[in-house]
Amino acid sequence: MIDLNNIEEVIKEEKKILRNKSKNYKENFFEIKNFIEKEILHIETLKKNGINIIPEINFKDLSPSLIEFKKEVKNRGCVVIRDVFDDNLIHQMNKDLESYIDENNYYEDQKKKSDIDKYFSDLKSGKPQIFGLYWSKTQVNIRQSNELNHVKKWLNKLWVNKHNNQTIFDPNNELVYADRVRRREPGDTTLGLSPHCDAGSVERWIDKGYQSVYENIFADNFIEYNPFNASYRNETQEIESAAVSHVFRTFQGWVALTEQGPGDGTLQLIPIAKSMAFILTRALMDDVDDNDLCGSKPARALSVNSTYHSLLLRGLVSIPKMNPGDTVWWHPDVVHAVEDQHLGKGYSNVVYVGSTPYCDKNLAYAKKQSKKFLEGKSPPDFAAEDYEVNYKNRAEISDLTPLGKKQLTL
Repeated sequence: MIDLNNIEEVIKEEKKILRNKSKNYKENFFEIKNFIEKEILHIETLKKNGINIIPEINFKDLSPSLIEFKKEVKNRGCVVIRDVFDDNLIHQMNKDLESYIDENNYYEDQKKKSDIDKYFSDLKSGKPQIFGLYWSKTQVNIRQSNELNHVKKWLNKLWVNKHNNQTIFDPNNELVYADRVRRREPGDTTLGLSPHCDAGSVERWIDKGYQSVYENIFADNFIEYNPFNASYRNETQEIESAAVSHVFRTFQGWVALTEQGPGDGTLQLIPIAKSMAFILTRALMDDVDDNDLCGSKPARALSVNSTYHSLLLRGLVSIPKMNPGDTVWWHPDVVHAVEDQHLGKGYSNVVYVGSTPYCDKNLAYAKKQSKKFLEGKSPPDFAAEDYEVNYKNRAEISDLTPLGKKQLTL
């Protein structure tokens, strides 16, 4: 367990250990920096020439083959999978979600509890008005759909899931990770999220599980580092705090409920799967205080900032235009953001989903989460706002399919 009362001393000691893993930690960083610079220049060239950067595929074309395409996804750390859901179905789901919000007076509830969720408080754009709803029928039906289950299996199989002949996770069995909703109105300037990563901030340097995940990065073996190797990723220990992910996700993602694209206040990514290596080794450089990790703070998102990460930020790109029923997915180490302004004409709405395959770490979380589902409370990883306890038309166990029950361990 990480001692938050002594966190600066812990950081100082762990940085010494991490530096000593390398024969020359400065040379190690510059080798990684050179790799990142080449990737950034390539992204900038593609962007300048109007060439798509984020890999795309249609749902019906997903298959176990696609060797070159899968290689591109692993390099970019992200993928757009289109037409996962029928347009008419998603249109109705969006309307149903809107009705759920309105009939339960969510906006009034949110005003009363606006100071509970502090997770994004250190990101420059301020607190986003992402809806703290988890158990609407729209969300539950998307999660338990056969379509999403098929997508997640395909994504899971991009990973190396065995280590020393031991299975780390089962790519064919998914557990649900309930997450929130984004509904962004045209003209909004308050909901932006500056570039960040989830699932741990300071933990990525000082947790022993994470140190094992990133061993090749720290120990002068960057060329062998594979961000899609799941070894030790289900052994990490995140700081106990609301809104810090305590599961192993092969991918984060969302389903588009409305049309949205660049300029519509939507998602941005730095599409470099190995970018975490730059973030980690940058913090070991001598211009960063010994008790600091480039401004990272415990129990918060891992902020990526212009002071230390200006090179990386040059690679930030908005995702392509998304249609209702399209999905986008990104590796848990990929830096992501939400545009500061919504300059479009229609609502920019998404349901957040993530791929959490069956493993002991995820199973332990899923069992805690299932109790929250039955009570209509916020899941364990999120601030205990508990809006939905008495909400009308909240999804209940009778709304679950056999797959939905299995994924919720019910």
